[in-house]
Amino acid sequence: MSIHLILLSSILISTSSIPSGAWWVFFSDRGPDLDYRLEARSSELLNAPSYERRVSIDLLEADELDLEPWSGYVDQVADLPFCAEVRTESRYLNAVSINTEGGSLEEILALPFVDHIQRVSASTFRKPEFHAHPGNSAGVTSAQLEQIGLDELHSRGWTGEGIVVGVLDSGFNLTHDVFSNIAILLMYDFVDDDGDPSQQPGDPPGQSDHGTAVLSILGGYIEDAFCGGIPDASFILAKTEDTSDEYQAEEDYWVQGLEWIELNGGDIVSSSLAYIDWYTYSDLDGNTAVTTIAADAAASRGMVVFNAIGNSGPEPGTLMAPSDGDSVFAVGAVDAGGGVTQFSSRGPTFDGRIKPDACALGDNVSLAFQGTSGFSQGDGTSFAAPLVSSAAAALSGAHPEWSMIEIMEILRLTASQSNSPDNSAGYGIINAFAALKYHSVTGSVRSSLNGEYMPEYPLTLIMCDSIYLIETNQSGWFAFYPGKLGVFAFGDGGGSGYLIPVTGTLSAEGVEIEIFVDQTLCAAAPSIYPNPSTEDIYIGFDLTAGPIDAELTVFDLTGHMIYRSERRDIGPGSFRAPLPGEAFHWDGRCNDGSQASSGVYIVFLRTGDNVDLLKCSLVR
Repeated sequence: MSIHLILLSSILISTSSIPSGAWWVFFSDRGPDLDYRLEARSSELLNAPSYERRVSIDLLEADELDLEPWSGYVDQVADLPFCAEVRTESRYLNAVSINTEGGSLEEILALPFVDHIQRVSASTFRKPEFHAHPGNSAGVTSAQLEQIGLDELHSRGWTGEGIVVGVLDSGFNLTHDVFSNIAILLMYDFVDDDGDPSQQPGDPPGQSDHGTAVLSILGGYIEDAFCGGIPDASFILAKTEDTSDEYQAEEDYWVQGLEWIELNGGDIVSSSLAYIDWYTYSDLDGNTAVTTIAADAAASRGMVVFNAIGNSGPEPGTLMAPSDGDSVFAVGAVDAGGGVTQFSSRGPTFDGRIKPDACALGDNVSLAFQGTSGFSQGDGTSFAAPLVSSAAAALSGAHPEWSMIEIMEILRLTASQSNSPDNSAGYGIINAFAALKYHSVTGSVRSSLNGEYMPEYPLTLIMCDSIYLIETNQSGWFAFYPGKLGVFAFGDGGGSGYLIPVTGTLSAEGVEIEIFVDQTLCAAAPSIYPNPSTEDIYIGFDLTAGPIDAELTVFDLTGHMIYRSERRDIGPGSFRAPLPGEAFHWDGRCNDGSQASSGVYIVFLRTGDNVDLLKCSLVR
């Protein structure tokens, strides 16, 4: 790493005094008894909320990034006469931040364990401009979800359940109706050092507006009115930003909040804060800015930061830390038509890497930020970042076999311009649905009796010489990445009923299938599915003996026969699935090929000597 290259600002070139303010003090080593402390830390992490995530990336033992700075070093820095207070301690950086009241450069550098010092940077936060939503009708967030394919994951039941999302921002008011059922695991105000990150007496007006808006885009929900990207996720909230002009240093709070989220089990972090003060473009090389180093360290623990790239476009090289990190997913902003907004910051990084990584809507994004009801809109990469974070979290729920680093890469590979990335839009607008299917078998399991989805249903996937056990989610859907392409077969996984086997071929684009399960054979009454229907209708039945002949005849209400089909020599079994050779299929057309009109129809089903009369409806 090259953080020592920004040792001091130019003011220190000609003087040995340290200006008052917030400073980082970086230590050169981890202190004594390192092996003992690492062993003790490994034992502590066995019971930490982060343990499951660490196991998933085979990080079973503590390393130096898990150790707090050596207390003996911290105490000696705190005892310096010009050290007013120790603000934060960082295990990722092996550093502390302090407030100084003047002081001597030589005195602090004379400490044998001090490597170097540098300014604590301030964020580029500017209070966003919100404007009234043009309408409060149902589905105000639909467009921003549909643009990135996240609506398709929602319709399949992947809405963030089981995923812990950390949010670093300016504060959070939870009084709005969209937060009525949001799951908050932990929250903390690192600016005021207390457990309440909401708007507090003494805070600048609107202090918490930005963070509240970001959280609503992530997890807000009102049925039939407003839906965030991951309304069923759990959240850890960290207030790390002071929006007043009084304190020009919050970078250390951001790092402190990040480390706290990681230790407490965060799977992913959504951050809409960026830092550039005290840094120059040459520092945006992925190895220099403090927040970048910290974000990359978090990624090495399995927790990835999705960060707004900044709002200083359209010139090249206007990105801000930590978006320059190679393990940070930098998010740019597009408008409703898919064009990159003027304000969205551009890459590349100083060392020539493409940034942003990808984009989502950042213009007229629907959100909630004040009061208890009503919706607004806002502009900025700040509001694109939580959309992409939502997609990553939903994908993690669908594909627990993927690490967050793998999800980052798949989002890039499936974005709208993945074959020709640039430094304006990166790899393009993300496509969460394409990412879901990437090299994957996805699909649903449904009852052949009535078409209902079957939750938590076990399946066996056979592919090449491998056998995988899969289970559907609460909505009856599954997704699995076998790590190979080719012919596959699904079979019985031990669930109720009789699974109708499905075979197919998996390509790089993925494949989505429907699997049907016949219920235990009991000669139940015939079924019509769906009913009413706009097009196809399936008439299902059971046979306990055979072979017999079966006949389907459809009449209109005048008694005129409009459709007839028959099958010969059918053996015993359940014939209810909407598949060839299973249920009778009527495509809603007459025998002459014309389309049957809307209305009620009489279905005559004869199976051997048994006759059933049923009704069905077509709605055109």
